[in-house]
Amino acid sequence: MYIGDEMKRRKNMAAFAATAVLLTGISGSAMAEQPRKPGTRVIVNINDPNAPSVNLTGVDSTGRPDGMDDATWNRLLDDVIDYDEINNLVEYRSVIAQQQTAAIDTYAVNMNDIIDSISASISDVESEISELRDKKNETTDASEKANYNALIKMYSSMINANGMDNYGIEVTDDNGNVTGKTTLNVQKSGAEGNLTRIVRNVKKGLHGTKVSVTTGMNSAFLGYQSLRELEKMYQKQVDMYQAKYDAAVRQMAVGSATEIDVRTAEVELQGAKIKLSSNQESLRSIKDNMAIVLGWNMDKATNVSIGEMPLYDGSYIASRDLNKDIEEARLYNVEYGSAQATANPDITGYSEVDIKRNSTKENLNITMASLYNTAIQAGTQYEAAQAGFMVAARQKASAERSLAAGLISYKDYYGAVTQYIASEATANISAINASSAVLNYQAALRGFV
Repeated sequence: MYIGDEMKRRKNMAAFAATAVLLTGISGSAMAEQPRKPGTRVIVNINDPNAPSVNLTGVDSTGRPDGMDDATWNRLLDDVIDYDEINNLVEYRSVIAQQQTAAIDTYAVNMNDIIDSISASISDVESEISELRDKKNETTDASEKANYNALIKMYSSMINANGMDNYGIEVTDDNGNVTGKTTLNVQKSGAEGNLTRIVRNVKKGLHGTKVSVTTGMNSAFLGYQSLRELEKMYQKQVDMYQAKYDAAVRQMAVGSATEIDVRTAEVELQGAKIKLSSNQESLRSIKDNMAIVLGWNMDKATNVSIGEMPLYDGSYIASRDLNKDIEEARLYNVEYGSAQATANPDITGYSEVDIKRNSTKENLNITMASLYNTAIQAGTQYEAAQAGFMVAARQKASAERSLAAGLISYKDYYGAVTQYIASEATANISAINASSAVLNYQAALRGFV
């Protein structure tokens, strides 16, 4: 009598499991109305439960990428934007990353529900198997033990075939005809595979946008460095013109300067302050815009700072082989890759596809050659600017000694100081330009151009 009850329960369980299998083909509105789950989930290898778990989307529930070390992850979470982390910020924190996550979540809602439904079915079947094993161990009747073994085998076949004959759950078409058999593990693996493909397709669709955003953020970072150097120059000019104005006021008080001299010094001071203020506003605007694009909320953007410029490596470009680098750049360049992947509808002659392929190839060749030459020229300009700054520094030191000895006027002295400040800024900006040229070349090798 008990065995008969077990058979009824088995039929009910089989029906429940079959329903879970059918869910893999359902995408109805009822599921869509459920609270959305993240498009990230951890899975365990069904054939090797002891193997490391894997995040299907490549990130965990906090957004941390698989395999990223603590130091790198913590840098992405701080409020400093460094050049070498822009690529990761675009991929994992930026507005594009947020759009990517939202898209994955949208498409993954039903798939997550299906996976969870199948997982619940597996858990229920495993519980039934456990109960049957307990009951088999409790009985001493050989016939009942055999019946329990048969039930255990049938339940187990729902989860995993393991080479059994006549295994699994029947799959039927719309007319009720049996079209094959499957198992819950097969269905779960298939659903997880579908989710993986969804994630891959979403990321693939956004790749070109990520490249454009990364390239733009790289340029913004480098532009910010030049403006930051100009800020130092403008601040020094303000300090100098302030000292010049104060001196003119004192001299007018003792009759050694005119009101025109004071007025001229005041105009120079105000002009320098305007330049400084305008430059500071440009710095703020670039920083805030970078922060917002790279994932910070507007109210948090003011807390963000931009990291320092990577040091210029004068030996890098001299060690490069342009032709080999062009070949490497082709592997990552989106426009070139898209052109090469375009199907050619005309196999008999020279088509628009051929023209596009050759055009993108030639454009990339020209771009890489231009970046290479720019890096060489920037290096030459850097060396010249450094030499010019050394001359200006010596002239300033000489002017200070001459002023102290009363051999030159304040006007001549401030002329030397002005030249020194300008030469210092030119030298520092030339270093930024030289480093930028190398970084732009390196970025092009990775497809960011």
